[in-house]
Amino acid sequence: MYDKERIIYQLERTRVLSLQMIERVPHDQWFEMPTGVTHVAWNVGHMAIAEYFLGLVFVRGARESDRDFIPESYVELFGYGSVTTPDSNVYPSPEQILDVLGAVHKNLLEETRALSAVELSEPCEFLEGEFDHHPIFTQKGGALEWIGYHEHVHIGAIGLLRRELGSKPIEYFQESREGKRFV
Repeated sequence: MYDKERIIYQLERTRVLSLQMIERVPHDQWFEMPTGVTHVAWNVGHMAIAEYFLGLVFVRGARESDRDFIPESYVELFGYGSVTTPDSNVYPSPEQILDVLGAVHKNLLEETRALSAVELSEPCEFLEGEFDHHPIFTQKGGALEWIGYHEHVHIGAIGLLRRELGSKPIEYFQESREGKRFV
């Protein structure tokens, strides 16, 4: 039912689009909340912690070695139900958040490539308590597919924040015609 190569392709392409959007917001604007609801730093950190849980924890369970690439503080700062604050002192720097985002993604891709097709149809490794299930999927392949859909929501949020912070719309087609590559 699940196509591992297609899942990996979607994870890679979605991240290209995410980074294209993220890189267009200057780091000194990452903690501004023009709508009073969220900021770029929270969205990027949330993408990292969500990818960690959806693609690693729900697929193979949490591991002690995960602390090497995802700080424990990310659950409280960026996890489901966390509250965003404009106080940049509460958060890691944009560079640190981007490093974690990259490290989680690298681990996710390595581990997903190592999965067998049979494993993708196995039930997820849900947690006790609030995360004892997911309303959209039950199988590991579904968790991996959901990462791209979830990340696209946050690409949109970052795009909206970018516009609210005064930036013009991105002219992707024009940039492509001028030679910018989106790979």
